Amino acid sequence: MSMKIEKMETSSFWKGEAGVKGLVEDQAHTYKVQLYLKNDQVRDYSCTCAEGNSYRGICAHGEALFAYYKEYQAEMSKPLVHSSFQVHTMIREYTNQEVARILEEEEGSQVKLVPAVILNGRDVRLEFKVGREKMYAVRDLAAFSDAVAVGAYVEYGKELAFHHQGSSFCPECRGLLSLVMALTEGQKSQRDISLSRMNRERFFEVLQQEELEVQLPGGIRSQLKVQKKDPKLVIRIRRYGRDGVEAVLEGVRTDEEGDTEPVLAFFRGERRIYIVTGKTLCCCSHHFSQAAGTFLEQITKEREYRIQAGAKDIPLLYERVLKTLKPYSIMIQEEVDLEEYKMEPLKAVFRFDADEKGTLYMEPLLSYGEYTFHPIEDENLPSAICRDVPGEFKISQVIRKYFKCRDPKDGRLVLKEDEKALYHLLDQGMEEFRGLGDVYLSESMKNWKIVETPSVSAGVSAYSGWLELTVDMGEFPKEELGRILTAYSQKKKYYRLKSGQFLMLDQGGMFTLTKLAGELGISKKDLQSGTIRLPAYRALYLDHILKEGPGITYYRDQLFKSMVRAVKTVEDSDEPVPARFEAILREYQKTGFRWMKTLDKCGFGGILADDMGLGKTIQVIALFEDTYSSGEKAPSLVVCPASLVYNWEQEIQKFAPDLKVRSVVGTGPQRLELLEKIKEDPSGCQILITSYDLLKRDIAHYEGIDFRFQIIDEAQYIKNATTQSARSVKAVQVRSRFALTGTPIENRLGELWSIFDFLMPGFLFGNQYFRKEYEVPITKDRDEQVLKRLKGLIGPFILRRVKKDVLKELPDKLEKVVYSTLEEEQKKLYTANALLLKEKLEADDFKGAEKLQILSDLMQLRQICCDPRLCYGNYKAGSAKLKTCMDLIRTGVEGEHKILLFSQFTSMLDLIEEELKKEGIECYKLTGATPKEERIQMVSRFHQNEVPVFLISLKAGGTGLNLTAADIVIHYDPWWNVAAQNQATDRTHRIGQEKQVMVYKLITSDTIEENILNLQEAKRNLADQIVTGGGISFGELTKADILKMIEESRP
Repeated sequence: MSMKIEKMETSSFWKGEAGVKGLVEDQAHTYKVQLYLKNDQVRDYSCTCAEGNSYRGICAHGEALFAYYKEYQAEMSKPLVHSSFQVHTMIREYTNQEVARILEEEEGSQVKLVPAVILNGRDVRLEFKVGREKMYAVRDLAAFSDAVAVGAYVEYGKELAFHHQGSSFCPECRGLLSLVMALTEGQKSQRDISLSRMNRERFFEVLQQEELEVQLPGGIRSQLKVQKKDPKLVIRIRRYGRDGVEAVLEGVRTDEEGDTEPVLAFFRGERRIYIVTGKTLCCCSHHFSQAAGTFLEQITKEREYRIQAGAKDIPLLYERVLKTLKPYSIMIQEEVDLEEYKMEPLKAVFRFDADEKGTLYMEPLLSYGEYTFHPIEDENLPSAICRDVPGEFKISQVIRKYFKCRDPKDGRLVLKEDEKALYHLLDQGMEEFRGLGDVYLSESMKNWKIVETPSVSAGVSAYSGWLELTVDMGEFPKEELGRILTAYSQKKKYYRLKSGQFLMLDQGGMFTLTKLAGELGISKKDLQSGTIRLPAYRALYLDHILKEGPGITYYRDQLFKSMVRAVKTVEDSDEPVPARFEAILREYQKTGFRWMKTLDKCGFGGILADDMGLGKTIQVIALFEDTYSSGEKAPSLVVCPASLVYNWEQEIQKFAPDLKVRSVVGTGPQRLELLEKIKEDPSGCQILITSYDLLKRDIAHYEGIDFRFQIIDEAQYIKNATTQSARSVKAVQVRSRFALTGTPIENRLGELWSIFDFLMPGFLFGNQYFRKEYEVPITKDRDEQVLKRLKGLIGPFILRRVKKDVLKELPDKLEKVVYSTLEEEQKKLYTANALLLKEKLEADDFKGAEKLQILSDLMQLRQICCDPRLCYGNYKAGSAKLKTCMDLIRTGVEGEHKILLFSQFTSMLDLIEEELKKEGIECYKLTGATPKEERIQMVSRFHQNEVPVFLISLKAGGTGLNLTAADIVIHYDPWWNVAAQNQATDRTHRIGQEKQVMVYKLITSDTIEENILNLQEAKRNLADQIVTGGGISFGELTKADILKMIEESRP
């Protein structure tokens, strides 16, 4: 039960001295505690508890009060918070909303707001009335708006008084209320307000289909209906005077069959016009307003709504004004035929010519009837001619668009030494000029045109690991092909042929060829030759480009078709897996085997990039079994981290025991001797296994051995192409190569290049070319097209499945034993200690104290397997198991997994923690010394944050933890008690776990650890046959058992 501080008082003295008094409740008793502090340290104290004056130091109650005091001081040191202006505003507004709701319930929302429009010339003003049944004039609109803003209570008369909340007004009036509030903001006291053109449209939009009181010029008031409607204008055209005409606006018709009503008023909004008749206020459409607005604005300035035009202006009045009004009006022609005043049409002629130097000339001529003139020289045009000003303006705009220069001698327009402008003219300009008039081309211009790219045919055939691509462009001049490809690569729209024609560089067959050349590094010279030789691994990408690319007729031979089809349909393949593996491999692993076999048949390599724990190793072993059971004689080479060499050997012996496998390890002379035997008799060993480091040292001795397969495990070891490790694996003579990695890219895209340079040299081109064409555009420029292109290239040669893809095929929990072999110094220590223990066993009676000493000695052997530093503080050499463990953790973290690591030695967890810090990997560590509160907090944080590793000791992690955030469990050292080990695993593999859990047991081969594992397995098999269990009790072990374990474990 925790202590509780019931009361605390503080008093300050001088020079940093303070006194603290308090009451502390503990186990239903209350104790008085006094503290004397100086510089925030306890100098003296007293407590009424039994330990209150002990010389051993401050009691628990004093500690509790002091901790409470420090928390109090920390809290009091924080700055005092003052509410911001925004907080006050929020409180006020939400309060007003609540008050408004209450008032609405009491008063209802029945108040009406009724407008009236006052028209005076072009000015439009508004005034308002409010009320329920009896209406009251609003005499001060600004005060009214202020009252609404603050919810003020206002009396208008005996029958009307209310709180001016927005909710007090009837719903249909609230849009109008918002407009009034906006219009009167910042205004002085006024009874009415003026409506600007923009606000007129807002006002009448609110009042559609409503009755509205309107005061017309002259003071007469009428009730009008507001409608969105385009009336028909009634216009009478009649002869006037000696040679003129008169147009009279007689009124409008709001209905097709209705009477003509006089126009009582007209005014403009921002985009609409408004026409007032005797019954209706028409809100006209935008098109009507554009057509009739100017006419109505001008004609209504005249008292009788009439205008006159003289003979000279009648054609333009008819052409520009009356024709525009025709769709929206009823025109009555009285003793006049407007067609007689039809103006002479504007005609245009454009003559194009070119000289021998390639300069283009254009002479424009415009005419009205028999009078012809240059558009730029129109000063002498007779005033009697009625001109089509918009038509002339449009022609001058098009001329300026395509011509910037003019010949001073003859006035012709000139294009000289400007291919871009010439192409623009031929591509778009000629059509524009044809739309404006007649176009004439001289003989020298007949060949000046834009032509489409020719059709292209391509064929692909396969032979002996190579592809032959043949390209046929028909009668197209091949000598110009190189320059055309350059123009395409520069993303130009055209290319000027020697004939004068412009070749349009569209996305046709030539575009596809250029794309192909750029992406596969094909030279222009090779394309011009018509026959290109490419490596077979280009097959799938080549097939994709030629199939999908436009403008190409594409042919393929049967062998090429078969090669492409085989790789594309791996999942549907019925290729049998080796009989021994039929029941072992899961379906996705069978697909992986078939994928590797298909690539091998086609002469390709690939990256098997399955997620950690999905069994990349066993898929490769199945490939080995299939190959060597078919009579293959050449050996294969597996290169892996040193910590995994023995593991590979164990896995091959377990799943393919007929294969002859040797690890190239040991001293230099031993390794050399083995390699020399292989050279003499390649069939003497089928699988060789070595580490990256040893291959680097021995690479000269591998010369002369032709391998069938080369497999590199944890291929990220060669991510830097310049390292000796990368150069060594690439120097091996081999027929087919495969790379295994869960993370083909860790930091840079260049890492992927290095792996492919191992698999299929040249596949991703040279390093510099790859960086320039792919890495920089993808990583720096975020170029999606280049990323798509790279995926298209590498896609068929990378097979990656993550656990969620194959979850249905996986058990809830996968277990795997990962072996490591003792390093030289470590092996010497282990051997010496094993011999000493053997001597003790042979000399002693194995009873009582001797048996306990034996247990201690066994523990020391196990610690040497983990890391000799656990029992030899001055040990400086390495630990094979620690390296293996770090490889596993590194791979797991890179794959974004969360890891639980168990060990029964807390000092081992300390060493692992040090290594993780060196690698920059965060972790939590839980041991028996971890306080309960901290333990709970760590578990909670592990579930919530990105820390990937949790180190847990056997005693601390066996029970009471729920760590389902993790999906990888590593048992660093084997435990005697299998049940305790399984219980630890169940910290993550339990209800609530949504992912498959991978369990790794780290075992040092040829040591007591391997014998403990074997003994556990034997016990478990026996237990499974009878009931359950399988644990080992040290008390059950006999002297013979232990001697046997030591004898069998001497490396």
